[in-house]
This record gives sequence, C-alpha cells and structure tokens, in this order.
Amino acid sequence: MVQVTFHSKIFSMGHDKYGDPKYAIYVPKAIHNKIKEMLDREVIVIVILPDDE
Repeated sequence: MVQVTFHSKIFSMGHDKYGDPKYAIYVPKAIHNKIKEMLDREVIVIVILPDDE
C-alpha cells in the first residue's frame, strides 16, 4: 500500500454531459514524482477539513 499526504483544495470543474457536478483536487508540484505510479489507477481519498479554516 502506498500512502501520500498533502494539503490541497477541491475545485469545481463544471458539469459532465449528464449535468452532474465534477470536482478536481490540485496535486502540488513537489509531490508529482511520488504519485507517478498512481496515474490512471483507482485511489481512496480521505478528506479532512482543518479546524482553523
């Protein structure tokens, strides 16, 4: 199992052809090399909203 942790924001990417909303998560450039093997693979995403925001 591979685990990568980073701070990011969730962005709205409009809607798909069926009218359902689409979202994206920005991946910081500093960790691009860590996630190369994850491209086009299914991953588990856990979202934690910090208390200070």
